[in-house]
Amino acid sequence: MIAAGPRIGSLWEDLAPPAPDCPRLEGARKAGLCIVGAGFLGLSTALHAARLGMDVVLLEAEEPGFGASGRNTGFVVPSLKSAIGPAEARALLGEIHAARLLRMVAGSGDTVFGLIRDEGMQVAGAQSGWLQPGHSAAAEAVLKARLPALREAGVDASFLSRAEMVARTGLPALHGGLRVASGGQINPLAYARGLARAVQAAGGTIHARSRATALTRIQGGWRVDTAEGTVEAREVLLTTNALVGALCPDMRDSIIPVRVFQVATQPLPADLRANLLPDGAPVADTRRHTFALRWSEDDRLVTGGMVTPLPGRMARAERSFLHRIRRFAPDLPEIRAEKVWTGVIAATLDALPRMIRVAPGLMGAIGCNGRGVAMTSALGRETAGLLAGRIAEDAFVLPVTPPRRVPMARLSGIGPHLWLPWSTLRDEIEARRDGPLPRRPQAQHQGEEP
Repeated sequence: MIAAGPRIGSLWEDLAPPAPDCPRLEGARKAGLCIVGAGFLGLSTALHAARLGMDVVLLEAEEPGFGASGRNTGFVVPSLKSAIGPAEARALLGEIHAARLLRMVAGSGDTVFGLIRDEGMQVAGAQSGWLQPGHSAAAEAVLKARLPALREAGVDASFLSRAEMVARTGLPALHGGLRVASGGQINPLAYARGLARAVQAAGGTIHARSRATALTRIQGGWRVDTAEGTVEAREVLLTTNALVGALCPDMRDSIIPVRVFQVATQPLPADLRANLLPDGAPVADTRRHTFALRWSEDDRLVTGGMVTPLPGRMARAERSFLHRIRRFAPDLPEIRAEKVWTGVIAATLDALPRMIRVAPGLMGAIGCNGRGVAMTSALGRETAGLLAGRIAEDAFVLPVTPPRRVPMARLSGIGPHLWLPWSTLRDEIEARRDGPLPRRPQAQHQGEEP
C-alpha cells in the first residue's frame, strides 16, 4: 500500500481550522450508502447524498482530507489536464459523455466557491481566476485555438496575449494563454474540513481513524470491515483514489499512483504581490512537468511537482523547486523553503476520470489527475444523484465501466518519475525555440537600495 505520510505535514495543516470530531467506528451498523475515503470526492458525494435523503456512513482511515485532498497546492481549476481539450475529450469519450463532462468541469469552480459560501466554511481563498499560460509559442497557439470550444462548453475563459499574461503574472518566461474566471485558490485542508462539517450538518456520519480492511458481499449489499466495527450497506462507493491499497485490487490496478511534492517559502514582503501574481490568481502552465505558482494566505509562494525516484527526494524537491521559482521569477529576494511535504495522486492513462462498477452494488471513482479540488467537488454531486436514483446511469456524466487494468499496474507508479527527465528536456527544447527569454525591469523591493 502507498502511504500518504504519518501526518499531513503541509502548510495548510498549520493554517486550517481544527478538524471536526469524527468518532472511530465501533460495533456494527447499517446504512443505505457506505463511502470509503474522506477526500474531496467522498465528502462531496456524502454531502449531496445526505441532502437527497440517503442514510450515509463515510469511513476514513485517518482524518478528513488526510490524503491528496489536504496536501495539494489548493488550485481551483475548472479544466481537464492541459493535454485534454474539448476535441480530445470527444475523441476519448464520444460526443455525449464529453459534452456532459465538459459542462460539469466548466461549472466546477463555481461549485467549490458556492459550497464554501453557502455552508459558511472558514476557508481562506478567493475566486480570483486561474491562469494557464503556454510554455512556448506553439503551446500558446494551441490554447488560443481551443478557446471557442471551451466557451461553447460553458467555460468562462478569455485569451491573454504574452504581454497581458506577463502583466498578470510577473513571470517573463511565460507565453500567452487562457484565463478562466471561475477558478481560483483555497486552503485545501480547510475546505476538506469544511465539507466534513457540512456532511455532519446534513445528517451524514463520518468515522475517522476507521480504516476499511475488507469488503464482503452479503445478501442485499456489502459489509465493510474495520478493526473495531462493520458497516452493512446496500451500496458501497470507494473514493480512496491512490490510497486504495489492498482493499480492492481491481481499483488499485486501474490507476497510476504518482507521488508529488510541494514546497512553501518563508513569508515574503507583501509589496512583492504588486508585481508577482498581482491579481492573486494561481498560474499553471502547459509544460509536461507543469510549473505552478500561487501565494498562500500568509504571503508564502507555494509550488510543487515530481522528482526522480531516488533517495533523498524531499531534499531534492526543496532544492529543485526553489531553483524553479528563482528561474521563473528572477527578481525575487532570497527565498528558502520552510515547508516541504508530499502526497500521492491517482492518474489514468488517458488523463480522464473513471466511474467504475467493480461488482453489483460496489462502485468506485478514480483519476482526478491533479485536478481534484474542482472536479471531484462537482463529480461528487453527480455521483450522489446516480446513487440516489435521481440520475439514470445512461444520463450520468461519465460512462460507468468495468475496471480497466493499467499495464504492469503494480509498477506503474514508477513510470511518470522515470519519464520525468525526458519530459523536462522536451519542455526546455520547446521553450528555447522561441529565443532568449524577455526580462522584466529589475524590481526595487522595500528595504533595498536603488
